[in-house]
Amino acid sequence: MTIFAGTRDLLYPDSVDLAERARAVGVPVELHLSRDQPHNYALMPTPEGRRARALIMRAIA
Repeated sequence: MTIFAGTRDLLYPDSVDLAERARAVGVPVELHLSRDQPHNYALMPTPEGRRARALIMRAIA
């Protein structure tokens, strides 16, 4: 499971909790947290968004 979350994302605490719970039952998890980013930062034309999209493309390619 790969999770992307920004620390200004309303769902940030839930993303961390999801990662912890998944790991607790043996699910491999990559949690990518980006400081001061909103919920949809991976779609934004910013350096953080470009890095996130590159990681996403590597994961699905």
